Amino acid sequence: MIPAQPYLPWKVSITILHVVAASSSVLRFEYRRRTHRLWWDDYAAILSAVIECCPIALIWLRIRRFDDSEHSRHLKIAFTHMSSASFGSIIWWSRISLALALIRITPVWSKVRPWIIGFTCGFILNWIALVLGMGITCAVNTAWQHVKADILICRPSYGVVLGSLSTNLIGDILLAGFSLYRLWYIKLRPAQRRLVLLVFSTSVLTLIASVGVGIISYGRVAEGPGALLVWVMAINIEVSNTICVI
Repeated sequence: MIPAQPYLPWKVSITILHVVAASSSVLRFEYRRRTHRLWWDDYAAILSAVIECCPIALIWLRIRRFDDSEHSRHLKIAFTHMSSASFGSIIWWSRISLALALIRITPVWSKVRPWIIGFTCGFILNWIALVLGMGITCAVNTAWQHVKADILICRPSYGVVLGSLSTNLIGDILLAGFSLYRLWYIKLRPAQRRLVLLVFSTSVLTLIASVGVGIISYGRVAEGPGALLVWVMAINIEVSNTICVI
């Protein structure tokens, strides 16, 4: 049983985490730019960092006390849609960045390169499907929009939930698996080895975070008046984790 939580400490802590995460991607991009080593994986990473500004703003706009007016209800609905779209975009563009990093260091002649390009394209298609699926589900099923609470949550359909959880697991396993293949079977320069180790460790951390959020969301381990806030903050931690480690 989770007791009611004060908003301010959570908001300050998670904001700092988001800022640190976004700053790490910006510093990486600037370093690559100065050393003339920018490639598509860097642009995907910086896109995730730019979208990261949305959760930072939403923490302060969404996590607060609202009155019962119709204007406030519409604001809460809009914030929920924006949160869903930004969270999904950040997580999947982080994975796309990692997949592009694998393409970057995989020789053109390698037999695994077409496979990596293939699941990178799959990541992009899955991001589109996830954002559209969440948006359409929340627009069609409007019961959540009339709940009397400061934070509104749109529970996606069973199909969207199953698809999201399975693609999260498959995506991270693919990244980790191909990273291990690169380490074991292909000779790499020290800089390339470090990049592959980064992709592998990032994929494992993201996988752990996804499993943790899944348990909190659907395992009935978080109950009580403060459970909703803790769940929202757990998702924010997962999102900032994916940015911080790419």
